[in-house]
Amino acid sequence: MIFFRIFIKINCMRHVTMDPFTQEWWICISIVLGLILVLTNLPKYTTWARHPNYGKLLGAILLLNLLIENWYSWTIGTWSVRENLPLHLCGISGLIAIVSLFRYNAILANLLFYWGITGGFHSLLTPEFDLGRDGYLYYGYFISHGGLLLASIFLIKHRDFRPDKGSWMKAFVFIQFAVLVIGSFNWVTGSNYMYLLAPPIVDNPLIVGKWPWYILVFEGLAILHFLVLYGIFHYKNITKSLSNLLTI
Repeated sequence: MIFFRIFIKINCMRHVTMDPFTQEWWICISIVLGLILVLTNLPKYTTWARHPNYGKLLGAILLLNLLIENWYSWTIGTWSVRENLPLHLCGISGLIAIVSLFRYNAILANLLFYWGITGGFHSLLTPEFDLGRDGYLYYGYFISHGGLLLASIFLIKHRDFRPDKGSWMKAFVFIQFAVLVIGSFNWVTGSNYMYLLAPPIVDNPLIVGKWPWYILVFEGLAILHFLVLYGIFHYKNITKSLSNLLTI
């Protein structure tokens, strides 16, 4: 374990953070949110954006961004199996977003709704450039993480997505399988995908404790975030369930 901690510390030296609520942060977030607003509302105001292929175009942009990020890392000599595979929760959600925009699937859309919005929100709130912020990697970070919110909102507005009943629990259970698989991969390769061997370096009050306690906090926060997202569409069911519990 000590070897992996030392290795991860060395391997994560290119991680760079951006302090939230600084001028740079506000500029970046304003641009990201502005683009999300424009791109998700284009079908209302333009004929060409109503075409079924518009969603595929958005998916192609996210796919192209992923390829360029990897190509750029390769050309500057920083590409690594331990860092560049899309195995963080946001990376997995990014793949799901691309697939969902090309071909809608209810199961994947539910996972994207919970994983993508939660991961994308916090990655934009407290950015940590895990691939560095050199050149294109700086822009790619905001495209990929903003793309998670973009894809989720697009599916809600233009594919009539609504989270299935009880889907928050399924999304949480699926994460546990991902933790087991990716945790094993981390152990073998010395990587830190999903931050299972070391916490993020961002200054975030939600990162509490050292390994493995911060992971348990993450688990609890995941349930809380998923319930909030679920409640946006199913608050009546939640209220009814709580009422039934109180009357027992």
